Amino acid sequence: MAGERRRVGTLLFDVLGTLVDETGSVADEVGSALTEAGSDPSQSTRLSREWARRISEQQRLVNAGEIAWTSQDQVRRATINEIAAEHGIPLDRPALERLATAGHRLRPWPDSAAALASLAERFLTVALSNADLPTLADLSRQGGLRWHCVLSGELVRAYKPHPAVYRLALRMLRLDPGRTMMVATHPWDLRAAAEHGLMTAYVARPGGTAPDPTDQFDIVASDLADLAGQLPTEVDAVRR
Repeated sequence: MAGERRRVGTLLFDVLGTLVDETGSVADEVGSALTEAGSDPSQSTRLSREWARRISEQQRLVNAGEIAWTSQDQVRRATINEIAAEHGIPLDRPALERLATAGHRLRPWPDSAAALASLAERFLTVALSNADLPTLADLSRQGGLRWHCVLSGELVRAYKPHPAVYRLALRMLRLDPGRTMMVATHPWDLRAAAEHGLMTAYVARPGGTAPDPTDQFDIVASDLADLAGQLPTEVDAVRR
C-alpha cells in the first residue's frame, strides 16, 4: 500500500468519535443531568449508550427512506425526550434542552487540534461528518479544529454510511478518490468510503470499535501522531 499512500492529497475526517470524545462527553452530561434531577448518576453510561443506539436507528431509517429527513439535532432532541419519559427520569424542560444540545459541547481528544493543524500544512483537510453544520461550527471553534472545508451529511439529507455523503465530498471539491483518504475511528465508515475508491485510515480511540480481522485499511494508527508519521511528506514522495 506504500505507493498508494504517496498519492494522498486530501484527508476527509470523521469528527464524532474520531476528533471529539462523543461517548465520554455525552455520558458526563447525562450524569450531571441525573444528579441535578436527584436520580442515580450511575445510570449515565447505560442511558447514554441507549441514546446513541436510538440515534443510530433513526439515522438508519432516514437513509432507508422509511422516515423523512431529520437533522441530528432534531434526532437527539426527540430521542432524549423519549428516554426520559420511558425511564421516568424527572428532567425539567431546561435540563432536557441542555441534553438535546450536548452534541455542540463534545470535548476534543487531546491530540486533535495540534495534529489537525500540522496535517493542514501538508494536506487538504476536510471534515465529513454526520453532525449538523451548526454543531460542526461549534465543535471546531471550541476545540480549535482547523479545516480547509467542512461538509455535513445534512447537505444531502443523508447520514454516513449512505453513499450520497461520500459522493458529496468528491463532487463538491472535485476530488480524485485515488488521492483522497477517509480518516475515522469507525470501521463501518471506512468500509463505506472504500467502496467509493477512497483510501482509508483507521485511528484507534478509547471506547471505539476495533477493525475486523478481514478489514484491509491502508493505515491503522494508534492516534493522530501515528497517522501523521505514516503519511509521507511531499518530500518523501519525491525521493521515492
